[in-house]
Amino acid sequence: MDNEERSVKRRHYLQGVAALGIGMSGLATSTLAQNGDPLPAPLCGEASTPPERPPGGQAGQCINCVRNVCENEPIAVALYSDLSGTCFTISAEEIPENADYITFKAGQNCFLGEVPEDPEGDVTWCLPEGSQDISNATFYTCGDEDPPAVDDVMASCEEIVITTSNIPDDDTLDVTVDFADGSTETYEDVPVQNGQATVELPGDVNPVHVTITYQDNLILFDAGVMADPPCEDEPAVTDVRVTCAQIIIQTANIDEDEPLDVTVDFTDGSTETYTPTVDATGVAVVELPGDRDPEHLTVEYNDLVLFEQFVAAEDAPCRRPPECPPGLDIVYKYNKKKGIWCPKVETGGDPDAFSVEGDREEVTICAPFPFAVSYAVQEKNHKHCKKDDKHHDDQTYKNHENCKEQDPVLAEPVDSQYCVTISCNLKKKVCWFRVFCPENNNGPGNNSGD
Repeated sequence: MDNEERSVKRRHYLQGVAALGIGMSGLATSTLAQNGDPLPAPLCGEASTPPERPPGGQAGQCINCVRNVCENEPIAVALYSDLSGTCFTISAEEIPENADYITFKAGQNCFLGEVPEDPEGDVTWCLPEGSQDISNATFYTCGDEDPPAVDDVMASCEEIVITTSNIPDDDTLDVTVDFADGSTETYEDVPVQNGQATVELPGDVNPVHVTITYQDNLILFDAGVMADPPCEDEPAVTDVRVTCAQIIIQTANIDEDEPLDVTVDFTDGSTETYTPTVDATGVAVVELPGDRDPEHLTVEYNDLVLFEQFVAAEDAPCRRPPECPPGLDIVYKYNKKKGIWCPKVETGGDPDAFSVEGDREEVTICAPFPFAVSYAVQEKNHKHCKKDDKHHDDQTYKNHENCKEQDPVLAEPVDSQYCVTISCNLKKKVCWFRVFCPENNNGPGNNSGD
């Protein structure tokens, strides 16, 4: 790398740091790295969940940070896993010669460090004070104008088909395949022809993970795979659906009532293990806490690793669902003069937490927490809620004897709220409705609204 290239690389790094609003005070220490002073690794953003694929895996968790400072598409050149602490030290000899930057994943955050010029001795990068422990580190090179890439990987029991771009014909790839039985095979010098490379597999055991490297240890792909179709008669996972509340695992060639060993790693660093059983359709369901984002999933059966990949919930981010305020019990009646529903009996709860829109034919009630609604509708052919000026104000009605109470209904999630709509046909009207917590369907309060 000549001086002009180094200058360009440095300028991109500083521009990226400035664009992220990161302070510059620690950057001057980078020239002292070979003397033992730590290099800064400022926060650069959140980790991608699941990782960008390709390359996938750890190389795809923080790659967007490097994209901010590289002129060309960055490529991973070395990975270090199972780390701890908020600093990372490595000998200069172990740093890949083509490495320009290093990223660190700590919790759900990514941090970016610059690789010093001509390092000597040990080089250390440290995260800002108060950061979580580093879980993995990845070195990247900024690559060329048309960097080599793996665009797609298709796996079956018999072969791995790799689609590439910017790799000349007859250039070769090194492909490492992890299988369900725990074995690993490395296929060296797999040739590329017309943008594709094919690895022939043994055919009797399912592949579960593929790593693909190219010249100078460029890591083009490092992610889990599922064979489609799986090996005949071999136990396999054929599909996985992940939400905040549960994981649905579709299996093949596993008998009903057989247990799976499932490990779920969450973005907060916690890990949970489960042993769901497979039903008659080959499906196993894992119930999750719901308030933590799943990040990595491992599914095993009889010591076979059927699935091991980074995952993300479809409805992320996962948060603890809001709770209904204890003691909620409010009865609403319709103010005909004002044309609005008004709270009339408040034995618990805050009416301001609810939005109520509509009239006596149809009304929609929403709140930022789950709740239930009981209500009554007017019987046919009877004039309902006759006003009595002697004993009640203009918001109060009586004579509810002909109002028939309906079964309670639960509010359903709608965007960031919970809502329910109650309605009647043209010959009926809603007499009153009551909001209360779902677990207290028969709780305090006067259901009749009198």
